[in-house]
Amino acid sequence: TRHWGAAMFRRKSQDGGTLPPPPAAGGGLTIDVEDVNPETPETPGHRRTGSGSWLSPGKSGKKRPKRKLTTPRKGEVKQNLYEPPNLEKALARMRRLQPHEETDDPEKPTKKLSLWMKEEEMQGKFSEGIVFWFKLMRDHLLMFFIFTILSFWAFNQMRVSNEEANPSYERLGALGRVTLAAIMIWSEDTQRKGETVSNTDKDATFGIIVLDALMMFALLFVTGYHHMKKEQVKEEVDDATISLDDYSVVVESGLPSDVTEERIRAHFEKFGEVHEVVLGKDLLEVMNLRKRLIALEANHEMLEWMLKRANKLLGIVEIDTSNMTQEEIVVARWKKLTRKVKKEIDKREGRVDVFFAALEKARDDSLSIEDRAAAAADAASKNPRFAGGKDNAGAAASKDPSNYNPAVIKQKIEQSLKDREELEDEIAACVEEGYPVVTAWVAFEEEDGCVECVKAVRASKKRERKIKAKKLVGLEETDGLPGEYDVRTFEGENKLEISTAPPPSDILWENLHYSMDTFWKRELRSNVIMWGFLIINVFAIAGAKITSVTLPPVIPVCDDVDNGGSFLQCPKLWNLDSDTAAVASQARIDIMPFVKQEKSASNCEDFLEYDQFIGNMTKYANWYDGTSVVAGAPTTAAEVTAFRAGIETAGAAWTGGFDKATHMDECAAQICYSCYCKKHTEDDFCKEYNDNVAERTLILIGAICVSATANLIIKELAIRLSFFERPHSTTARELGIAEKMTVALMVNMCLLPLLMTTQLAIPSWPGKFDDTSSGWYNDFGNTLVQIALINSISFPFTLLSPVIIWRMLVYFLTPSVKSQRQLNELWTPPPFLLSERYGQMNAAFLYTIIFSSGMPLLYVGHFVKIALDIVIDRIMLFRACVQPPRYTGKLAAQFLYIVPIGIILHFLFAVYMCGERDLPSRTLPTGVFGKWAGGPNQAVAERDDQFDFSARLKRVNGLFPFVCAMVTAGLVFIATIVLQVRKRKKKGQMEAEGCPPLSEAKAKKLITDLTSYRITDNPVYQHLFPPGEEVSEGL
Repeated sequence: TRHWGAAMFRRKSQDGGTLPPPPAAGGGLTIDVEDVNPETPETPGHRRTGSGSWLSPGKSGKKRPKRKLTTPRKGEVKQNLYEPPNLEKALARMRRLQPHEETDDPEKPTKKLSLWMKEEEMQGKFSEGIVFWFKLMRDHLLMFFIFTILSFWAFNQMRVSNEEANPSYERLGALGRVTLAAIMIWSEDTQRKGETVSNTDKDATFGIIVLDALMMFALLFVTGYHHMKKEQVKEEVDDATISLDDYSVVVESGLPSDVTEERIRAHFEKFGEVHEVVLGKDLLEVMNLRKRLIALEANHEMLEWMLKRANKLLGIVEIDTSNMTQEEIVVARWKKLTRKVKKEIDKREGRVDVFFAALEKARDDSLSIEDRAAAAADAASKNPRFAGGKDNAGAAASKDPSNYNPAVIKQKIEQSLKDREELEDEIAACVEEGYPVVTAWVAFEEEDGCVECVKAVRASKKRERKIKAKKLVGLEETDGLPGEYDVRTFEGENKLEISTAPPPSDILWENLHYSMDTFWKRELRSNVIMWGFLIINVFAIAGAKITSVTLPPVIPVCDDVDNGGSFLQCPKLWNLDSDTAAVASQARIDIMPFVKQEKSASNCEDFLEYDQFIGNMTKYANWYDGTSVVAGAPTTAAEVTAFRAGIETAGAAWTGGFDKATHMDECAAQICYSCYCKKHTEDDFCKEYNDNVAERTLILIGAICVSATANLIIKELAIRLSFFERPHSTTARELGIAEKMTVALMVNMCLLPLLMTTQLAIPSWPGKFDDTSSGWYNDFGNTLVQIALINSISFPFTLLSPVIIWRMLVYFLTPSVKSQRQLNELWTPPPFLLSERYGQMNAAFLYTIIFSSGMPLLYVGHFVKIALDIVIDRIMLFRACVQPPRYTGKLAAQFLYIVPIGIILHFLFAVYMCGERDLPSRTLPTGVFGKWAGGPNQAVAERDDQFDFSARLKRVNGLFPFVCAMVTAGLVFIATIVLQVRKRKKKGQMEAEGCPPLSEAKAKKLITDLTSYRITDNPVYQHLFPPGEEVSEGL
């Protein structure tokens, strides 16, 4: 791409045969967010493509009237803006944005980072947040690899159970066979045969649970290690790098709006020489004006290109005609115009004459300019490449003759200049009026000055607490307290909020307009919107599921209703599959009146449990043979014939079938009918079944589409809402994104499927399981494992997709870009965003850990996900994405606090999953194991109540995870207290790291990240506030 692109853009400025490429136009305009100055260093780590563009102007409250300029504006509006694209400039700019190593080679001043860069090397290139992310991934990769290996004990037990029980795939699917359901089905079948589950089998199952608990405690230990290691990484990164925040504090609130740098400098110089004071001002209004101006400038570029195109097509070109005849002038113009396109046109037989005819008409000086412009538009439409590229947008691609009329275009250019003048005046008026101060950053010359200032702030807060305590007991506020200088009191009246400063690249200047005092309102609004969307999504999926309940019932295992079935034996009622044609034909006639009653799954819920028919239809066996044992059954052939005539007469009222009191017989007929049609493809007889299957499939596809669409919306919504909360730092915004993505993904991918399969006391609710039975594993467990395995592949590649899309856009669109501004934008790499990574990681970790006690295959999926994450993230960070901002460890801390919560939930769910009645388990004296204690003589399974927690605790398999949950909760509580004490103690012992003076560090280029808090030095905002321009004065 680079070689052919570079060749394509090497054009001579006076090459008459080459049309200058136009900028994007109209609605398709692409605006570069950065100044097209190749000499300006840029590191837009905050920039986000396709997800919550930070370019969008924010609302700044009530609409203000236009400001009036009272003094002449200093600068002049630039008349000509168009710059033809130069790929080398765009490539150089791209390389500056990406992480790189500097070299001494003047021809190649930078080189790519190694994909195998070690942690020690990364500490000198990236922030603690990036370094710890890779360390966390590496350690969890090892942990889940070990978990996968240890789970082979459970997998072996499940394999043996599957071989002995040999359940059909209808009863237990492929993924369900690697869950505890395999052991539960073996145990159930063993009991129903009248055999005993031995203590050895119970102990083997308990061994799985003990091993699972040991793995959780190992994970808990590793998490504690990570808490300590995170602080160590932070210190190591601090030691390996020098950043401006090592020297700086931030005054977050309390400053007068008209305060000056000199007054702040005087206030803080008591702690040492102040290197720089930067005032954080409310620049939102002027930012929005500058963005509008950039859009107008891009539009002006487009108009300039359109004028050049019109002149070319109309033959209005600059040629030295001093020594040429009129005929030579005409010939020269024609050659100049068609030199580069004639070869291509000649290849398209049939279009040559059409194009040249239109072009000749456009060059006919005898016609009016309007007619010539119309002909030029027609010529351009015949050869879009000649007109500047087939990817033109808006007016540049329009066939409107006015867009090819130089006079009209010049009028538009004049209006564009006027509009830009007015906007420049309004911006200058903002500068003249000044910007209110909302915050300030103070950078000390020596690191010790920052340390002493922070200590003084803590002493001030401690003194304030003592004063409040004395006031509560009625003492004088200052009794027993030494008088001392209070750094938090500014000029005797203003109370300042001072803290250590974040890195300069972490600041979101556009959000300084919004007060952090009202942040909670914006956050509450975002959460309401997010939860509202999730609730709507839940009801949408539930609606689809509930609709399926209105269809006739089906069961997954038809063997249970064949000969020998406990509750229903279809061949003894309707022998649809009889080898005797006459019997099978009569059975079809007999069953259809029952089927046509169209009893739904909801009508039949009293006779269905866990996808099994439990209505006692055995007493109606042989009804049509006249040998049924139930009272009122026909006993002679004549009575059977009369019964058939009564229910098969067309238009006759339904008399109730076998069972006059309930729908049990109609439901049984639906089950037998569906089981027969599942195996056969009789279009006429099975038409109703096939129609129901098609409807059920459409409902399922609709639910899947809704869920998939919701997953796409969730990510974008989390990003948008976090932007609209207007935090003052990138770190706070990224935390919000990660938090919202975690909650939303957990609800949509885990909680929603769980609710849809859980029996709730809600009319027509589609859930059918009130316990973690083998059917629950075959339904919900199968769904969750499928989701986890799909996500293990899709999550990492979702993060890679911005790079893939970017490379495709670069490859396909580079030939058709129109200006340097558009080329720079096209070649801007995507960002490397930790928030999206942690959001996916948090959700995947939680649903893996919570349900892994009964579904150990989840460990395998999570191991694959982490392995792909590491590979893809290294490729993206070291070879594709822009240099990320200086991430702190807060996102990692969020994950580390989620881990113990996930472990506790793991043990609590294990009480239900492992304490299920059919899972082989030793019991306490009052405990009960097994649903079929009576063996083959027991008609109905004995079950625990849905919320009978105590019954599970009376089984060792349920009691052990509960004890582990309590122990884990206690350990987490103690660890939290210890960590908080250590954190508070360390916070009070802030020490200097031995950094050189700030001036020296800057001179030797030792500063990592930006070297100033000024917005004019921040590459992300330099396109809005270019250094040296009037709008940047005082910033």
